[in-house]
Amino acid sequence: MAEQQMDGIAHCEPCEECVQEEGQFVRDGELRWETYDSCTRYPFQACDRGAGVPPPWIRERILAREGSVHLPVGGPGGIPIALLRRVYGLSIAEVVAARAEGYRATPVEARYLARAAP
Repeated sequence: MAEQQMDGIAHCEPCEECVQEEGQFVRDGELRWETYDSCTRYPFQACDRGAGVPPPWIRERILAREGSVHLPVGGPGGIPIALLRRVYGLSIAEVVAARAEGYRATPVEARYLARAAP
């Protein structure tokens, strides 16, 4: 399960000056993520960070910006099923689908999984 920490100051309705930044990285062998929101028009800042795979809405923004990497699952040259289940917490049905179709990972997740695979 992902560890998460959130900090925020004030409140702002989204406007054209609002900035949203999100990212993923590996620190000390652990997959991590963070997001930062700010506004130059109003005094607003928010920061959210955690360990593991980011929440779905943050992960989707990362995928939209950076694209995805198609990973084969299981078999020779594929990401081990046990590793995929441990990192993403996939159900058996999701693992079966990933085994048949591959898995869509962010570039950082793909590098992390490739290093973690035996």
